Amino acid sequence: MTSTLSILGTTIRRDAEGRFCLNDCHKASGGLKKDGPSYFLATSKAQELISKLASEGHTGKSAGPLKVVNDGINNGTYASKEVIYAYAMWINVDFHLTVIRAFDALVTGQITPPALSEQEIVAQALQITVRQVEELKAENAILAPKAEVAEKIAGSDGLYTLNLSAKAAQMPLNQFTRIAHANGFIFKQNGKWNAYSDKVKAGYCYVKFHPYRDRDGDERFSPQVFFTPKGITRLVQITGQH
Repeated sequence: MTSTLSILGTTIRRDAEGRFCLNDCHKASGGLKKDGPSYFLATSKAQELISKLASEGHTGKSAGPLKVVNDGINNGTYASKEVIYAYAMWINVDFHLTVIRAFDALVTGQITPPALSEQEIVAQALQITVRQVEELKAENAILAPKAEVAEKIAGSDGLYTLNLSAKAAQMPLNQFTRIAHANGFIFKQNGKWNAYSDKVKAGYCYVKFHPYRDRDGDERFSPQVFFTPKGITRLVQITGQH
């Protein structure tokens, strides 16, 4: 039986507890920015699944369903098979089926499907390129600045905390968060601000999850919301329309 998981020619790394690397799965899916693991993990469904698996000890041993590794060698986010399946479904049905079949091959030792022909590789590359160009056009249209503050930040590629986002938008923090909440950018979850998944996928927000242990010693993840320049620009534009 093969011990290596391969998806569309990409080897998926595993950690010592048997979890699989979400970043490698993202690469196998085509590596589009909108399909990044952080966007998936920001969704309420992903968080519910991770919490459920953690409470059930579903992955076995003492391993949790999710772990971030920053050892300089195997950097990435590693997840249980259930989380990998959910991530693949979130991307699209075709990739979900590909992942299921790859795991079946891992378990049964079946030979993986033959490599794509040269013509198929060219066709896939062309399809990905066209999609990326269309996404870039849409992003440029949204980023066309209408307000003075938008012009100052639209060229940046950094991430802004809520406090810095408010300063960039020239608003008090409570006003910025109130407007962001009222317009469906962010919401409160267990006393912490989180971002709606559609705004994360649109590139307006970004969410980092910081692991911590609760009173029972269980691993939990606390969200921290960041706004992108595009997100701040969009919020400023919305505010100018009121």
